[in-house]
Amino acid sequence: MNESTKIKYLLTIIGGLLIAIVFSLFVRESGPSPPKVVVVQNKPQEWADALKLGLFDGLRNEGLKEGVDFIVVQKSAAGDPQGLTGLAEAVARQDAVVIYTLGTQATQTVFRAVRNKSIVFGAVTDPVKAGFYDGTLDKPLGNITGTQDLWPYPAQFDLLVKLLPNAKKVGIVYNASEINSQVSVEYIKNESEKRNLALLERTVTDEAQISIAVASLINTGIDAFFIPADNTAQTSAHTIIMACKRKQIPVFTGISGIVEKGALGTVGTNYYQLGLVNAEQIALILKGTPASKVPVRIAEKGDLYLNLKVAKEFGISIPNELINNAKLYK
Repeated sequence: MNESTKIKYLLTIIGGLLIAIVFSLFVRESGPSPPKVVVVQNKPQEWADALKLGLFDGLRNEGLKEGVDFIVVQKSAAGDPQGLTGLAEAVARQDAVVIYTLGTQATQTVFRAVRNKSIVFGAVTDPVKAGFYDGTLDKPLGNITGTQDLWPYPAQFDLLVKLLPNAKKVGIVYNASEINSQVSVEYIKNESEKRNLALLERTVTDEAQISIAVASLINTGIDAFFIPADNTAQTSAHTIIMACKRKQIPVFTGISGIVEKGALGTVGTNYYQLGLVNAEQIALILKGTPASKVPVRIAEKGDLYLNLKVAKEFGISIPNELINNAKLYK
């Protein structure tokens, strides 16, 4: 082989390699994109933020890389019911592999709109009463799974009685149209009855009615206020806390973020832990398991939260055994 032939041969090889590299890059860029996980929520809330943080951390714990093994698209209806319906219908038309719904309302709306995609719900109080299962969690009515955020109500009311041993009346406000609220109130009634606490209720249809409802309860002489697993009341937590503070009425709840804002305390569901559980479920689905075959789960631990600043302002003494085992806000 002469020198000219050698050069032509080398150029041919180099050209072939360049073509192969360009073709490889083209295939990589034009190939299928990672599976899409669409997050749908009704409106911004502390527990929803904790769920999402747990989700992202949990997917990384499962060895999945965002942008490679999955991509996340977040959607919020900003508290607009019609907007939530439109959002669910739009998501149904998208190429999502998994739709991650936060809370009962968002899940119900998406469940009505979506039939051919996997739905994973986070923090649904009662998936059966919400209409996702037929009588039992073993009988899904669609390709759906998720986590329950059933609050530890006995522990919450034990805490209330321990901190307020002389309490006789407890007030609650809730939106009766929310399934999660109906379930929550039933548990609250049962725990109140067990402790001989009179439960005084007011119902609302939207946040604009909260102030009047709370003022009405305060005028009855309640000793404590309990914010239930109700989206309307939770979104208005600041309004409730400030109204009760003026009358030195301690507020209890199941959400740690509301304790940080000025409620006295709670034994709360750890929503970050629920998000980690949801991540395990979504990882199984991304690897090929149908959502309907993935069991519904709950977080195994409740966390104690106390606001020491509020306790001091109200002159409430907190036992050291509680302080030593709680996350404290000062």
